[in-house]
Amino acid sequence: MLVMTDLLQGDSRNPDYAGRSSALNDIRGALGEVGAAVLLGTDGMGKSAMAAEYARVNAGEYDFIFWVRSWNGTVLTLDFASLARPLGIPHQEDSDLLDLGDAVRAWMEVNDRWLLIFDDAPSPSALEAHLPQSASGGGDVIITSSRSGSWVVTTAAAIEVGPIEPPEAAAFLMRRTGQEDPAASMRLAELLEGFPLALEVAAGYIRWTGISLSRYIDLCKRRLGDISGKTGPGLPETLAAVLDISMEQVRAVSSEGAEILSLSAFLAAEDLPLDLLVEAGSLLPESVGLGLSALERRGLLRRDGSSVSVHPLIQAYAFASLDVQERTTWAEETVRAVGGAFSARLEDLSRWPECGRLLPHALASTGKLEDLGGGSEEASLLLNQAGLYLQRRGDLAGARSVLERLVSVDERFYGPSHAEVATDLNNLGSVLRVLGDLPGAMAHFERAIAIEEAQDAPDQLKIAIRANNLGTVLRSLGDLPGALAQYERALSIDMDAYGPNHFKTAIRINNLGEVLREMGDLDGAREAFNLALRVFGQFLGPGHHYTERARENLESLGVGGKG
Repeated sequence: MLVMTDLLQGDSRNPDYAGRSSALNDIRGALGEVGAAVLLGTDGMGKSAMAAEYARVNAGEYDFIFWVRSWNGTVLTLDFASLARPLGIPHQEDSDLLDLGDAVRAWMEVNDRWLLIFDDAPSPSALEAHLPQSASGGGDVIITSSRSGSWVVTTAAAIEVGPIEPPEAAAFLMRRTGQEDPAASMRLAELLEGFPLALEVAAGYIRWTGISLSRYIDLCKRRLGDISGKTGPGLPETLAAVLDISMEQVRAVSSEGAEILSLSAFLAAEDLPLDLLVEAGSLLPESVGLGLSALERRGLLRRDGSSVSVHPLIQAYAFASLDVQERTTWAEETVRAVGGAFSARLEDLSRWPECGRLLPHALASTGKLEDLGGGSEEASLLLNQAGLYLQRRGDLAGARSVLERLVSVDERFYGPSHAEVATDLNNLGSVLRVLGDLPGAMAHFERAIAIEEAQDAPDQLKIAIRANNLGTVLRSLGDLPGALAQYERALSIDMDAYGPNHFKTAIRINNLGEVLREMGDLDGAREAFNLALRVFGQFLGPGHHYTERARENLESLGVGGKG
């Protein structure tokens, strides 16, 4: 996955970075004073590049540099927990993400010489569980965010990041393109309004094609005239113009590059898992390398080793360039490819790191399909597996979010009364129960049962499972008669299916005994515990946890249980 440790080596500057020495000094001052800085500005203003450049310039001052994606709470939790590996905190591939995150934060609170960058954070509350509190240790925190208003309540020093001033932008253009033309570079800098991403894309095109700065200015002016008033919300016309120019050439020389950029619009912006998707099917062209090179040379994507990233605004441009049918087709095919890659790894614990790497793209691709009003069996399966992965890793809040989306997708795709929706509701109810939302869990289990009962051929064993789940919730809510009724229903179904001497039946019998004990029916409880103990011992052995639980239940009756 993307979490980067020792993100940048050495203390030399990126030769392609556009000046902004005063802003870098502001970051240094803020970190020296309060230990935290938040870089605020609209998308495309270079906040992430500024944070990365600060890390490059000052790499010698830190033993660890961490980069954590923060645009989504689930991704943030996953990335932050992944810092346990470089810090040497013991863990397994299936370790609880929240426990690991707590261990990472505890390490930071007693150690120093680290820099932690939260990129694209939506709000201070999103980072609350992950921000180290000052203790005997000390490190620095840089946050980037496009949401300016909400940060005024934090102790982090706010630094506004706006357009690059014309002299610095002109100097960047000359340095990046290799053309010494101060007048033309200044005119282009002003034409592009100092918009950092537009400057980068324009410079990449000029450098690769060899076109003069003056000719590019004419080309850009014509394109701005063509698209005036036609760009979508959030996509500046200056950026749309330079992207139009660059993509026109990419399409002419590399259809693979155009396909890769279209694909990127349906994935998370960072660490595109092209290598894993190539394994999963035929969605990508055979000559992926040629396409990547065509895009990289023109500043349309970034490659760092095996990691490939595309700026969200470039993704938005790629999405807007597709017609309605193309968007739906790409969304469905991307979900299918990501789902195939995810499924192939979920049952192999050694490959769970790859599942973690794919998870942001599972969330992004299914989200695009949802936004388009679509759904598919592949989307349903992928969301279900993503929820299962998060549940197994202890991120119940993340699992809840994913499973809520799954219910919405399946209700639209299958219909609200479909058996698949009942399964989704049961799974979501189980997560809500563990999270302590008992009324919510009860409502979901009740609806799941009702949907299954209304099927032409109801699956009685599924009804038994859901009735048992509902009974557990009712018991926790103090409705013991209601719990008893649900446990009895589950037991009756399993008795018919498995007979009285099956360990699954014994589970229901033991649950029934526990409720009878709480209701004061000690004789009924003793009978149930004795029967459950006998079956568990016979089929699972004396040391199995079910056997031990039944034995402990029987012993809990004590003297009062004998008469």
